[in-house]
Amino acid sequence: MGAGDYAFITARLAMPSFCSTCACDIPEDRQICPRCEAAAVTPAPAPPLFSTTLATQDLEGLSGWLVLVGLGLVVSPFIMLSTVLRANIPFLYAAKYQPFLTSHRALAALIVFELITNIVFLASVLALNYLFFTKRSSFPTYMILYLATHFGIIVLDTVAAHALLPSANLASGYTAVAQSFGGIAIWIPYLLVSRRVKATFVR
Repeated sequence: MGAGDYAFITARLAMPSFCSTCACDIPEDRQICPRCEAAAVTPAPAPPLFSTTLATQDLEGLSGWLVLVGLGLVVSPFIMLSTVLRANIPFLYAAKYQPFLTSHRALAALIVFELITNIVFLASVLALNYLFFTKRSSFPTYMILYLATHFGIIVLDTVAAHALLPSANLASGYTAVAQSFGGIAIWIPYLLVSRRVKATFVR
């Protein structure tokens, strides 16, 4: 029962009965008018100005800003898989990079770290897709956790790469950090306060 229901019940209980003939007020414990002995009439309550049930129904469904969330979740696995296949694995196992990696063990370890985290993130996004499209109530919590963790890993990776290769061009890494920060700045507050999110993910 919502707050609107309590207000409706209170208003109905407070509404006095009146005489159908002379229109005078009749005490709650009387069904007959003490003046003219006509039957008491209780006026019908006015309909509520705002229906919380209808408002909630209007917000249900994967629409509005949630379309962008869903689009990002659908596209992300393909981007991550492309990164693993085109960057992580070739850098780690291609013969032409082996002499360099052999003399830079820390950099090789960083690439292994990137490969593992990308695989973990890929699995996480696939799980988030399931939670999103089945409208599970746990989706907002896990999505927030994913966004925060993803940002932290990208920052850590970029800082480590800069420490190992101070003269390298890390513009793509800084761009990834900025994009990830923009994502948490937009989507975490949205997932926390959006009425549509609360009305949609209820299973």
